[in-house]
Amino acid sequence: MSQVDQLVSELSTQFRGEAGGAAGGLEASARTFIEAKLSALSSGSSSAEQLGALQRQLLVDIIDASIADQVGLATSTAVLQEVVCLVGRPEHGFGMRAQQDVLLHLLSKIQQRQMAYDSVITEARKALAKSLAAEEKWEEAARQLQSIRFEQSQGTLNIASVFPVYIWTTQLFLQAENLDQAVVSLNRAAAHIMQVSDVEQIMQYRFVQARVLSLTHKYIEAAIIYHNIFQTNTKDAAGQLEVLRQAINCAVLAAASPQKMRVLSGLHREKLAPTLPSFGLVEKMVLKRLIKPTELEQFSQQLEKHQCESVSGGKTTVLGSAVREHNVFVLSSLYTSIRFENLGRLLGIDTEEAELMCARMIAEGRMKGRIDQIAGVITFEGAREVKEVAAAISMKKQAAVQPPPMYFRETVHARWDGRIVNLCQSIEDAVDMLIERQPVYARALFRRVA
Repeated sequence: MSQVDQLVSELSTQFRGEAGGAAGGLEASARTFIEAKLSALSSGSSSAEQLGALQRQLLVDIIDASIADQVGLATSTAVLQEVVCLVGRPEHGFGMRAQQDVLLHLLSKIQQRQMAYDSVITEARKALAKSLAAEEKWEEAARQLQSIRFEQSQGTLNIASVFPVYIWTTQLFLQAENLDQAVVSLNRAAAHIMQVSDVEQIMQYRFVQARVLSLTHKYIEAAIIYHNIFQTNTKDAAGQLEVLRQAINCAVLAAASPQKMRVLSGLHREKLAPTLPSFGLVEKMVLKRLIKPTELEQFSQQLEKHQCESVSGGKTTVLGSAVREHNVFVLSSLYTSIRFENLGRLLGIDTEEAELMCARMIAEGRMKGRIDQIAGVITFEGAREVKEVAAAISMKKQAAVQPPPMYFRETVHARWDGRIVNLCQSIEDAVDMLIERQPVYARALFRRVA
């Protein structure tokens, strides 16, 4: 009679009377049964290596015996759950390789019976992922967690237990430098974020989300999230300073735009900002001063690897491009118009590159202006609007003496009406997008408003 057959006989007879009892009692009996078998092996005079091999084989045999037809499903589930728990306990001395062998054998035996052993499979994959991560096998650990199919589970989906697994999976993929799969896992977590109430879980999600946005070069969105984390997490002073540093780094690297200036202004006002080495650069950007390439060396030393990548065909870096665009943004408020030849000289680039940069900024709506390619001149709309506002203020003061010209009033009114229409359209588009992407949240929001 083989050891597996003997174990089948013991399980089918010993647990027969407890199969219909409480789950806690059945699990306790299964734990006692397995520990007794392990203790019997330990009482021998085998060496540590031989003992480990015998224990591993014993657990493999218990797994095979527990899924036999003679053993009830409740008994089988309880025994397998205890195997998953016991194999990771340090007091039993199982090495990482032994843990992984046992868990992989368990999964290979019950994977095709997902509906019957759903909870066992989930816990086994978590335990296996933990063991693999301890050996820094990030990709393999993440794949194990990714294989858990919560949507196929029986009963109601428990967000409190599902959400942390999605975050953990994303973190492992990030450590494995698999950004594409990290984004997939983060999107799975994002689908449930509105149902999460645990503050710690929400904070972990925001950290991972900001990290993914930074790695995908969406720096302004990452800076906003890091800043929100900084303002929320007020308990850890050291952690706050690091989060603020990350927020400033991402804000500085973001493409020049009015939104970037608003984010930088908010970060500049934080009390801890002056304690960071990057404060001088932030202050120059907020005050709209030109920045020289020689001033970037200290700031570039604290950037991460992906933040130092080359852009524009290797001609510059992300930081260099961001600073050039900032300088163009500053010049747009100082000059009404400027030749690309002179603009390129001020920026330290050639004429063609200066023209392409300005064209891109105008096309993306980050700067207002008109380009005359024949004359090689760019006219900045922002500078013209500043002058118009100044003229309007001056005319208002003289209104009692001499009213402004009719054409000026009509122009101002038309622009004001146009901006109101654009604002209303943007609000309507935002509401439509909210209803389309987050229907549950939208319904809850509209009920509160009503």
